[in-house]
Amino acid sequence: MALGYLQQRQKVGNQTEDNFVAGIGVNGQLNVAGGQLICSNIPIGSVALASIGTNTTDIVQLWTTDILVPYNRIVKNISILSGGTATTDNWLAAIYDSYGRLIASTALAGQLLATANTWQTQPLALVYPASGLTASTAGLSATQVQLYGPQQYFIAVQGSGTTAGALQTVPAPYQICASAITAATFGTIPATITPPTTFTAAKAPIVYLS
Repeated sequence: MALGYLQQRQKVGNQTEDNFVAGIGVNGQLNVAGGQLICSNIPIGSVALASIGTNTTDIVQLWTTDILVPYNRIVKNISILSGGTATTDNWLAAIYDSYGRLIASTALAGQLLATANTWQTQPLALVYPASGLTASTAGLSATQVQLYGPQQYFIAVQGSGTTAGALQTVPAPYQICASAITAATFGTIPATITPPTTFTAAKAPIVYLS
C-alpha cells in the first residue's frame, strides 16, 4: 500500500504516523489543505486596471502591505499592479510573516516593469529560515512556499529607480496596514522588518499571491 492512503476496511486508528507524514509530498508538490485561488490585498473587481490605484513614483524602499491568507495554501508567484509609465525600473517582492520575518522572495536581480497598467508576475526564487525549509539567511533556491491560514502576512515590493508612475498604490484608507520601509540598495532585503500597524496612503502596493 502506498504510504499516505487507506485501503478498503482499514481504520485510521490502526495506521502508523508515518503512513500520513509520507503523504506530504506528491509529485514534488506540497500537499496541504486549501485552495489555489489568488489572494489579493484589496478587492479587485471589474474595474479598468489603470483606475484601481494611484500612479506612484518609484523609490528604492520596501513598499509594504499586509495581506490575509484565508486558508492553508501553496504560493508560487507574487504579482503587482504596474503604473502608467512602468517601462524602465526593475522590481522584486518578498513575503514576511506576521512577526516581520522574511519567508520567501522573488529573484533578487528583479524583473523589468515592462508594460504599463498591467499585472506583473514573478515566480518565487528563494526561501529563508522563517519558511522552515532552510537555515541559510542567504536563502535557498525554491519555487514555492507553504503558507498557513487564516493568517496575516506582509508583502514588500522594491523598485530599482525613480521612475514617475512606475507602480500603483492604494490611495484611500483601507482596512489594511501599509507603510514604506527604508531599504537603500536594490536587491538587498532585510531578514526582518517592523510590520506596519496602520494605513498610510500611497504606500501599499496592489498585489496578489498565486
